[in-house]
Amino acid sequence: MTILIDIGNTSIKKCKLNKGKLYSFKYIDYSKNLTNPIINFFLEDIKSDENFLICSVVPEVTKIIISKFITKNVDYKIINKNNFKKIVSLKVNINQLGVDRIINYLGLKYYYPLRKNFLVIDFGTATTIDIIVNNIYIGGVILPGLTTSYKNLVNSASLINNFQIKPTKLAYGTNTKNALLSGSFNGYSHMINGYADQLQKHFKKKFKKVVTGGHGFIFSKNTKDMEFHKNLTFSGLKYYNENF
Repeated sequence: MTILIDIGNTSIKKCKLNKGKLYSFKYIDYSKNLTNPIINFFLEDIKSDENFLICSVVPEVTKIIISKFITKNVDYKIINKNNFKKIVSLKVNINQLGVDRIINYLGLKYYYPLRKNFLVIDFGTATTIDIIVNNIYIGGVILPGLTTSYKNLVNSASLINNFQIKPTKLAYGTNTKNALLSGSFNGYSHMINGYADQLQKHFKKKFKKVVTGGHGFIFSKNTKDMEFHKNLTFSGLKYYNENF
């Protein structure tokens, strides 16, 4: 059995991979300043003497976990970006590329083995749009994350209270709450749709558009021709584990 680990900027997710099946999905939100909850998240798996495969965009947290693994003589692997050189354009600075973005692309190979052109929209701490043309990763877009943006707005503006982002048909609001709902949901939907349309015109391609992460599900229902895959990153880690 292998434990697949996805370390993001604000949360850590894990699941089990056994005989080709993904199951037992768990996650925690974390702070880099509090190491005990991070270590405790893996104690049960360490005691079970499992193997680990780590995908991380936070080196500091990776070091915390690995230090514990080493003391317990745990077998682990970290995703090596050098393995991706054949599927990443030479124009892309692979050293600056978040490894999760390529792992998401690998996950698509399970769902769409015959497709070659993709836009992958990932609603995380940042919202990213990644572009794959003829099965080669050629670059992407990084946008302020939806939750991150509105948390900063709430913290910075005295008259704006915390609110829940959810689907709405409101084109505008007549009070602060509804204005925020319209701006967060419809405004963000227009931005994502607009970017997707712009990229399709630029590349003159009909992309398969796939959504994952955070608020991805609710936005996939309000965006054009987009499919949601909740566990895309874990599917990519499974593909990596089996093929690299």
